[in-house]
Amino acid sequence: MEQTKIQFEDRPVKLMLYPAILFMIMGMFVGVFMAFNTFLFPDYFSGEYIHFGRVRPVHVGTVTLLWLLSADIGLLYYFVPRLCGVPIWSPKIAYVSIALWWFSLVIGIGSYPWGTNFGWEYAELPDWVTLVPVKYLTTIAWILVVINMFMTIATRKYEKMYVSLWYTMGTLIWTSFTFITGSYGVNWVPEGISRVNVSFFYIHNLVGLVFTPMGLATAYYFLPKLANTPIYSHRLSMVGFWAIAFVYSWIGAHHIMHGPMSQWLQTTAVVFSMWLFIPVWTVVYNLFATLKGHWAAYVQSAPIRFLMMGNIFYLLTCIQGPLMALRNVNEITSKTDWVIGHSHISLFATFTFFAIAGIYQAIPVITKKPLWSNRLADWHFNLNLIGSVPFLLALWLGGFWQGMLWATWANGTSFAEFHNNLALLPFLDTIADMHYFWLFRGIGGIIILIANTIFVVNIFNTIVLKPAKTEVNQLQEEKVII
Repeated sequence: MEQTKIQFEDRPVKLMLYPAILFMIMGMFVGVFMAFNTFLFPDYFSGEYIHFGRVRPVHVGTVTLLWLLSADIGLLYYFVPRLCGVPIWSPKIAYVSIALWWFSLVIGIGSYPWGTNFGWEYAELPDWVTLVPVKYLTTIAWILVVINMFMTIATRKYEKMYVSLWYTMGTLIWTSFTFITGSYGVNWVPEGISRVNVSFFYIHNLVGLVFTPMGLATAYYFLPKLANTPIYSHRLSMVGFWAIAFVYSWIGAHHIMHGPMSQWLQTTAVVFSMWLFIPVWTVVYNLFATLKGHWAAYVQSAPIRFLMMGNIFYLLTCIQGPLMALRNVNEITSKTDWVIGHSHISLFATFTFFAIAGIYQAIPVITKKPLWSNRLADWHFNLNLIGSVPFLLALWLGGFWQGMLWATWANGTSFAEFHNNLALLPFLDTIADMHYFWLFRGIGGIIILIANTIFVVNIFNTIVLKPAKTEVNQLQEEKVII
């Protein structure tokens, strides 16, 4: 169904995407700084405000909230009105939410080096920074986004809802519940293992019920747009949606296997982790089948390459996740760099790739200008892929090696033999053995940082410069395939 010409309000898209792209580079720079200053040359730059405990929350908060979540919200502002055939319900509410969002998050995350953050993983936002109620302003900003998106969908012109709208509605609900649980609910639970369990519910579902549905909503919208072909199967996409809704919320406990928690809860996490293959395979097959017969577009379009490689990385991360839920595997991989690699392949190599592809399609439309350089876009993809290989392999292989080294401590049949193993292989020796793995991770991180700096330059020039006279790309009126 082809939509008639509608005047969309794209200023909220710009106000979310433009700063988010800059924060992506800032967050990745902090990550590269940590890779060298913490692991390869410990405390080469030393000081109270730049040691690992102060800097890592800045990196995590910047890349998760100021970059990826903000970019995803900007893309929601872009494609939800277009799928509904109506402008955004309230631009004024959008402007208020954007102002509160950036104001609160920049102050909150920027205050971490001064020790304002909480100790809960991914839930670092302080309640207050001096007189600024950071966490409460962020909560209000998100509520306004939810209201605006649901009202846009409720007042839509097109009765039939495309799959991206289903994922959008799901993520609006699930993100709200997950954020409330991690930011507020964890403090309402009695101290002890119950509070830890709630924390890991939040940690895992930040990926599973926040970034996953947001990323898949993006992929399901932008792949058909970029390849100019309808999605392969709407029914298959709905199987994946409801499988995510049913499965994901139960598997957070697989991060605390063998801990002082109920065996039935551990078993539940294992079982539902195995069922995770259902939504994963439906998504992976659906996206690949969508491009069937159109693989020439993969070679010609960097955004399509980002989407399809993100799809492959999505498959890999969702194989890795269920595997490390198995008790025997978890004994080796738990608390190692394997888990760090798992989080990076999902948040970076999958959902950041999806968001980048969406930005490549959206920016020319909202600026009414072609992309400044397709060649730079190709370099952006190639360098990201080249950098991802040593980066992720170093974390996966190095993490498994860490676990195997630690496992030798458990050899023996007596307490005395265990302590003898500890004496023969001190913990610091296992750290030294990781040096070359961390070197490869740092090299991969530098390549990725260079790649995404090219991305920022390309997008910046697209926004501010006039189109080159030699550019043959012509923007066409958007068509929504439903």
